[in-house]
Amino acid sequence: MGYATLWLCAFGVLFTGYLVLAGIDYGVGLVLPHVAREDGERRLALNAVGPFFLGNEVWLLVAVGTMIGTLPGLESRLLTGAYPLAIVAMVGVVVVNVSVQLRSRSTGSGARSFWDAVVFGGAAAAAFGWGALLAALAGGVDLDAAGSVTGSAGSVTPLSLLGGVTAMVLFAAHGAVFLTARAYGAVAERARRAVPVLSAAAGLLLLATLVVAMSGGLPDGAFRHPVFAVVALLGVLAVLAVAVWCTSRAAAWQAFAASATAVALAPVAVVAGKYPALITPRGSGLRAPATEELAGSSTSLALITWTAGPVLLLVIAVQAYAWWIFRGRMTSRSPVFY
Repeated sequence: MGYATLWLCAFGVLFTGYLVLAGIDYGVGLVLPHVAREDGERRLALNAVGPFFLGNEVWLLVAVGTMIGTLPGLESRLLTGAYPLAIVAMVGVVVVNVSVQLRSRSTGSGARSFWDAVVFGGAAAAAFGWGALLAALAGGVDLDAAGSVTGSAGSVTPLSLLGGVTAMVLFAAHGAVFLTARAYGAVAERARRAVPVLSAAAGLLLLATLVVAMSGGLPDGAFRHPVFAVVALLGVLAVLAVAVWCTSRAAAWQAFAASATAVALAPVAVVAGKYPALITPRGSGLRAPATEELAGSSTSLALITWTAGPVLLLVIAVQAYAWWIFRGRMTSRSPVFY
């Protein structure tokens, strides 16, 4: 395995980890109006995420930094070719982070209700943006014969829009499962009742996305291994069913493991199905850049591998330790973050 492939795998792991962990933040924001109906309940829902919130978002910084440092060709083509969708995702990320921080610093009920609405809007934008960006990556970007991006308007397609809506509902189901495991009282009970509905809706939207992709939503040659992608997406349906089953039997953390797997399988389906040509052209008769063409020089990759590699492992270890410390269900005596 060369350095380019190694760092492509590393980026895939980091970005998948980001979607799984930050997907909790966005999922809780999306279900917040339903599962928490007054200020105390909303504080409980947000504080269920509290110990992990900023740590979850750090994964995005590490993933993007890794992509820029090791796969600059991927960064330039993907973010330029799907620029509108990337902007929606990043605006949502910023809005969620700011609004969650500012909500608890407001004393009036009207101000807090305003920030609750902003949290929901930011979570919706982030979830939609990342899902649409992933679907746009599956469909390819507008490239010329030299492999340069010619525009970004082609990234806004029925497939990418449907992928964005699917991600919103999938993240909402993931957030509801998390609150079932981590919160208590009425918040946990409402979240538990929402899990089957949201999971079923996510499954139906995923099937619709798959149908659109297979009936002309993808250009020829977009996927080198389409069977891998289809199997992984069908796996999403299976583990969502497991999440519902575990939730009905009060096995909340097992349900959370299943919903986390469902979120993780979506990017795995795209990357595994398209590898080794992750960036493919939307037009016919054009060549897809090889992975080595997207990567930096072998010298810089070798240096990054032996310097940044151990740091990445340390980041993952710290995150795992934080989850171990706060692994239990919240109580009235739990630390308050927001």
